Parts: sequence; structure tokens; C-alpha cells
Amino acid sequence: MKFNNLLLTMGLIGLTSSTIQAASSGETLFTTKCAMCHVNVRPDDKSTLVAPPAAGVMRHVKMNYNSKESAVGFMISYVMNPNRADAVCKSKSIERFGLMSSQKGAVSETELKLISEWMYDNYPPAGVMSKEGKHCKQGNKSTKNKAKKTSPFLISSGLPHMTMLIKQNWNNPELGLTPEQKEKLLVVRKSTMAGIKAVKPKVMKLEKRVKALTLRGDATTKLHPMVDALATLKSELTKVQITCIHDSKNILTKKQVVFLLGK
Repeated sequence: MKFNNLLLTMGLIGLTSSTIQAASSGETLFTTKCAMCHVNVRPDDKSTLVAPPAAGVMRHVKMNYNSKESAVGFMISYVMNPNRADAVCKSKSIERFGLMSSQKGAVSETELKLISEWMYDNYPPAGVMSKEGKHCKQGNKSTKNKAKKTSPFLISSGLPHMTMLIKQNWNNPELGLTPEQKEKLLVVRKSTMAGIKAVKPKVMKLEKRVKALTLRGDATTKLHPMVDALATLKSELTKVQITCIHDSKNILTKKQVVFLLGK
């Protein structure tokens, strides 16, 4: 019995040591390969930044990817093959710093896995949250209600956000997207995002104006045509949404669709 307990203790010590070593390796690799651009702490003088801080990067990653596995998979893929369609940072950030260059040759996928896992576990620091809540999926009730009220679509719930679901599981082995599927899905995503970006700002602006004029007490003869125009714009966006779902499902297998809709 004592011998068995000794073996168990030695095994736990070994496991703990390997875990600490892996974490240390991730931190060391981040320091030597990433920290020169992605600083650990945002400086007082933001003009000195040459890339988004590590905490900001991970905040956006976690808002878009709801599990450590999918987040790490995304980071490995993106660092090796950066592209604007997959970027999670705000467009203003990309305009300021430019699109990240591929790190092929500068870091291996094995090293990236250690770095990404360490970053996921340590950033953003405890207590630092986005305005939407700790993470997207953990947003508070008021945030969720606000999102529903400002939906640009005619059908505000019940239809899957196919583009986001696919993006979150892009490198998930359980989904198992093939290179051919990814190529076709990128075309669908590009078309969908272009359609939404062309109409959504008009919807939000007009909706805001209708609300303001209604509360101000403007005549219904003025407001009703605006509501009709708003419905037409939302109809356009909803058609884009439905087309995206239809085209994506035609690219995916039935098993893949079931997996995504179950997320």
C-alpha cells in the first residue's frame, strides 16, 4: 500500500512538473517571439504601440471563439496565414497597425500551440472585461436584450448565425472542414459580409431616426413611410442571412450541419 501511494505521489509530482514546464515554455516563447510587438501591459503613451496589446487580442479572440480548443486552433491558423476575413480585432485596429504578417519560419506550430494556450490561460488579466461582459457568451441580460432590440434582421431570433458558427469552429477537428470546403465557405462569408456591410448602417441609422421622431411626437404620415423603408432594408438583410445559411449548408455535410446547429 505504501509503495502504491509512493508511485501515485511521484506520478502527481511528475504531472505537476510537466504542467508548470509547459506553462513556463509558453510564457518564455511569448516573451521571445511575441512580446516585442504585442506588449504585456498597455503603455500610458499609446502612440508607442506597434501592434494590439496581448490582453486586447485575447479579449477579441475569446469574444469570437467560445472554447479554449477553438481559440487556440484559430490563433495557430491565423498567425501562420493572416487574412482580413478571419481577423477578430476591430477594423480601426487593422487600419492603424496593418494586417499581421505571416510568422511562418519565425515560429513553429508546436511553439504556437504553447504560446496560444498560455495566452488563453492568462489574458485578459482577471478583472478586465469587455463592455459586453466577461466574454460574449457570458454577457449579462441587459446586453442580450439590447442585442435583440438592435437586430438589423426581420427575423431577430431562431435562425443560426452560420458565419459565426463556422468561424468559431474553423479548425475544430470535430467539424472537420476540408480545404475545399474552407475555400468555398470563404467565398460565402465574403459575399455575406459585403451584403451586410452595404445595408446594415442604413438600417441602424434609419431605426434610430424613427425612434427619435416617434418619441418627439412627429406625425404618423411622416413616420409610416420611414417604417416601410426600414422594413425593406431589413428584408434585404434577412435575404442575405437566409442565402448564407442555404449556401453554407450546401457546402457542408449533414453531419457537419448537425454539429454546428448543436453548438
